Amino acid sequence: MLVGCQSSTEETTSKTVSKDGQTKTTTRTTGKTPGKKNKNIQHIVQRTHHFSSPDQPDYFRLALHGDAVTSGQVEFTITTQGGQKIYEEHFPAADLEASMVYEMKTPTASPSEREAYILKRMEEFFQPSNFISPAISEGASLPTDTNQVATWKRIQANPASIGFKYLLGKEDGRLLAYDPAEKKAVRYGSFGG
Repeated sequence: MLVGCQSSTEETTSKTVSKDGQTKTTTRTTGKTPGKKNKNIQHIVQRTHHFSSPDQPDYFRLALHGDAVTSGQVEFTITTQGGQKIYEEHFPAADLEASMVYEMKTPTASPSEREAYILKRMEEFFQPSNFISPAISEGASLPTDTNQVATWKRIQANPASIGFKYLLGKEDGRLLAYDPAEKKAVRYGSFGG
């Protein structure tokens, strides 16, 4: 019996290095993910940025899984140079699309406009302007809605800490920082609605 194997995925990758040494990798993949039923990878964006260590940048990655961009699920991970995953979050691609309403010139958007907007948001997700140092300024007031006072104070006490801010939905702004005591990225605040 003769059995043939053919790859069921096609991948296009572009990689650039900016003046400040930040690596930008974008991958567009179509086809099935091996071992995952109906989990096509639609788009991957990966950037490197200092976060958990001042010596080595971490990998910030968004991977859009699903049969279509607009109905897919996004996996957001932060991984150290040593391969330790220090943050993972999953959310619907629609959470990247929601803020499109602020830019629309017509009452509805076409499927291709929605898809383009989601991919644009993915490309812009890890912009250098979304990284904040220090993560929490010395004079910042403790938020009233936090239940992690010790974590917040630890991050604030480190002037070299780096925060990362991002927006989901229309107004769900989130703030992350690496907590060396917990050896992972933690959400230390929010902004927006």
